[in-house]
Amino acid sequence: MSIIDVRNVVKSFSIGQRSFTAIDNITFSVDAGKFATVVGPSGCGKSTLLMMIGGLAKPTSGEVKVNGEILTRPRPDLIGMVFQDATLLPWKTALGNVEFPLQLGGVNVQKRRSRAQELLTLVGLNTFAGHFPHELSGGMRQRVGIARGLAHDPTILLMDEPFSALDEQNRTKMGQELLRIWDVTRKTVLFITHSLMEAVYLSDVIFVMSASPGRIIETIEVDIPRPRPIDVIDTVAFGRIRNRIWHLISGVEA
Repeated sequence: MSIIDVRNVVKSFSIGQRSFTAIDNITFSVDAGKFATVVGPSGCGKSTLLMMIGGLAKPTSGEVKVNGEILTRPRPDLIGMVFQDATLLPWKTALGNVEFPLQLGGVNVQKRRSRAQELLTLVGLNTFAGHFPHELSGGMRQRVGIARGLAHDPTILLMDEPFSALDEQNRTKMGQELLRIWDVTRKTVLFITHSLMEAVYLSDVIFVMSASPGRIIETIEVDIPRPRPIDVIDTVAFGRIRNRIWHLISGVEA
């Protein structure tokens, strides 16, 4: 059963007397509990698409439904978001940063602290609860960001290139960590990345977008069995999917 439904979505912007279309007639759906990824060239509208699914922007035409509902505003109880920059509050500890959305929602101190501690344990940072952002590595800060995105126990987690600032080794480790967290929580994840290896390694399904204006040019089901050890990236099946995406994005048919 689909939990994210995007139907005939167009998003246009106006700059002075000029207008341009960032996203053109996009239609796709994501089933509940699946890990879906969007890939495409820079500037194709991936982040804009995510903002509309998160209720932070409205389509020019078409509709976006989440859990059968057209969103008119952010819904942290339904949708958690993790951005490219963890955007942690520097004056709050890791625990305080995870608590913060719950504090804004009026959750009492005892409940929000217990929830934050539970989530820091989930992301493997329970011993760093009292550390401030500047005392954490980039990967640790992103784990705090993931924990914060899960604070309200949302059904869906939207992730906009959360590991792009990390080096290859830490990016791979964070991918493994994310799969572990996803396996425990079984949230529906919609993940944006420029890394084709990351997309294939993480996903159940990959939506490939064209250059601007962004369109979905192919939907690829990743039929590689889970769990996926890191060695899977050297297999023929993995390489075939990665290469297919590359040819699509490059405009060269495989």
